[in-house]
Amino acid sequence: MRFLILLTSLLLLACSDIVRSSDDQELYYNYLLLKAYFYHPERVEKYQAYEGMEVDDMYESLKDYFCGARNTENCEARYTFYTLPKEADQTISQIENTARYYSFGFERIIIQKEDSPDTLLVSTVYPISPANSAGLKKGDKLLFANDVPLTGENAARYLRTDSLFDDITAFKVLRGEEIEDLDTAKKAEVQTPTVFLDSLMGVPFISVTGYKVRSNNPNGTYYEFKNVLQEIKSTKTAIMDLRGNPGGNIGHCSAMAAELVPFNSELVYDEEHYYDSQRGNVIDSVHYFASDYLSSEGEGVGIKWILLMNRYSASCAERFAAAVKYNRPDETVIIGEASYGKGIGQMYTKTYLGGLAYITCIQSFYPNGETFHNIGILPDVYTPPGDANAIYNAALAAAQDFDSRVLAKRLSAPLMPEELPPRHKAEEVGGAYKFRLFHKWE
Repeated sequence: MRFLILLTSLLLLACSDIVRSSDDQELYYNYLLLKAYFYHPERVEKYQAYEGMEVDDMYESLKDYFCGARNTENCEARYTFYTLPKEADQTISQIENTARYYSFGFERIIIQKEDSPDTLLVSTVYPISPANSAGLKKGDKLLFANDVPLTGENAARYLRTDSLFDDITAFKVLRGEEIEDLDTAKKAEVQTPTVFLDSLMGVPFISVTGYKVRSNNPNGTYYEFKNVLQEIKSTKTAIMDLRGNPGGNIGHCSAMAAELVPFNSELVYDEEHYYDSQRGNVIDSVHYFASDYLSSEGEGVGIKWILLMNRYSASCAERFAAAVKYNRPDETVIIGEASYGKGIGQMYTKTYLGGLAYITCIQSFYPNGETFHNIGILPDVYTPPGDANAIYNAALAAAQDFDSRVLAKRLSAPLMPEELPPRHKAEEVGGAYKFRLFHKWE
């Protein structure tokens, strides 16, 4: 509510000077936003220093760059920036939504064996998709699309794109030992998921590629995750893959963490910057608890968690891992590399002329007051970057320690590609928040 009231006040202030041109009003309004929210208010000079300047040049002058705790990226990406009105809606859509494709909504891998033709194996079927409606299932081997064979030389051609398939297609598949003719599927616009459930040698394996307001589930990432928790609620141990996850919506990643920790746990707290007309620039400590998002204990509390992270796990992925590891240190194992180290967050809003202001306004902390900004989330078990077998074998070893029901496996043996969960591409656009979420999630 404070955020909305302040925006209204800023708009009134920006409109109060009738001698300003529209461009001047836009510059002045953005100046007020920066004065109100930017987490280094001392860097914002008096307005006279910016008069006549392009709006984003004012933003650029604040030098809000961060290139990772171990310089894993270049430092050219700014976290506080301005987008022109003609580009604002598209940018907001990229922040809030996963990508949309005209497709059937399933993913596949190619199986190559010396004694048989190449075969396409369905690795993922999106829950809301024509493929799911037609009855396609994970593990199906694709034999025909209408009358076109999908094995042999055609397998590689039809591996990565749906464009070669007819818009209306009937698939013939091998399911187990039986050949099945599926219902007709018609291509449609499909939104990609952010949460994928697979398994690694019998252990539930959940990939989370980002935290979005809307995804394949119209209610977003948290509700995708809720559905997965329902599927695995009887398990004792699960693996979550956060490698390459760039972050996203604070509400969604915080609600997901709330599902995994005791009900009265504090998740994280933020130092939030804003401007008060009486007190000037203010820094408030805003504490987030699991009970802010749930009405009873979460469904993932009874599960022990193995989190996979690397240097590209950033922002909200780190916020999530920090909350879970802090509250359940003996029942959470982090494997891989130290994460990116982005413990700052941004707000975004439309401006006077309809541009987009995207401003760093918070820094996040563990409940004990320590920060992971410019540090990252450190692994309990380090594995070299790019060594898939090392990280998967370490995860299986941790699962065996957690859960004696996991079948023993000779961990020195290399895992075969068909034994590994598919890697799902993360969205490159991270995210932020429009306002704090005080309501509980249904």
